[in-house]
Amino acid sequence: MVVMSQKYAEDPELSPYSARRQSSAASTPQRPPPRPATTRPMATPKSKPREAPPKATEADARKHHIPPGYSLKNWDPTEEPIMLLGSVFDANSLGKWIYDWTVYHHGPATPLSDMAGELWLLLIQLAGKVKRAEECMPRIRRAEDREMVDDFIMSGERLTDKLKALLKACEAPMLKAGRKGSSKTTAQLGKNAGTEFVDSIFGRDRQLDATEKFMSSIRLWNMRFDANCEDILRRPGQYE
Repeated sequence: MVVMSQKYAEDPELSPYSARRQSSAASTPQRPPPRPATTRPMATPKSKPREAPPKATEADARKHHIPPGYSLKNWDPTEEPIMLLGSVFDANSLGKWIYDWTVYHHGPATPLSDMAGELWLLLIQLAGKVKRAEECMPRIRRAEDREMVDDFIMSGERLTDKLKALLKACEAPMLKAGRKGSSKTTAQLGKNAGTEFVDSIFGRDRQLDATEKFMSSIRLWNMRFDANCEDILRRPGQYE
């Protein structure tokens, strides 16, 4: 089970778009329906809530080569950034954003909202395992173990690249939807972009096949990571 920070446990707020990025997808539904507890990542009863992540700064953005003007409010700077139009996310906040918009668009406890909930969890698992492996690498003694873990780090990064390519494929329809709503309020503009993203990433005539293949790849990567790396990461110095 995954521990959710206070930042991501709160309901999303609708934020107006800046004049610079009229087509940004950073806003979220005004009143999303309650999320089904069976699909979203949740904290276990025995887990202690983590402290809220630090607020991202312009210095963090420069460090990660994020272009000026991007919204940083959805990004935990201790995690790898993922950019979508004019906003920066991490794996957790991106998964939450997709899930909230899917529930808003299709309702809770539906096949697509369940799929979005699983995608959220898979993104957290992928990012968390890659980060853990990177942190353990300096303590792994055996060369063959280091090579094994390093291979999984690189394959995990390739999966992240596939995610970014999938998001890129969804951006053009979002921009088009944003332009259609340009004469309306900023809230309507955000709604257009968010629902268009859901239609793109989960649309049968759009990116659904690519999304399903991506999720299947993470599931397989997770199983192989657990089988090959878990024991090494638990005891990285077990062998001389």
